[in-house]
Amino acid sequence: MLIWITILQTVLLVVASPLIAIGGIFVYNVFFRKKKVPVDSSNRFNHFRLVWFSITREDKFVGLFPWLKNDEWENFNE
Repeated sequence: MLIWITILQTVLLVVASPLIAIGGIFVYNVFFRKKKVPVDSSNRFNHFRLVWFSITREDKFVGLFPWLKNDEWENFNE
């Protein structure tokens, strides 16, 4: 029984570590990385809002990026 607990802990560590690393990289890029001109340090929160807006309301960006209308699933079925 003890060996199964050790194996489970190892698997969880191997799976969770990359996810935590990706989350850390995301937080670093949004909040701590120096922004390029014309964005200054006060716009970091607006950058986070823009990322969240683009993830949750992708239909608002179809006019700007027409390729969002394409159905990518068709490429996998061919």
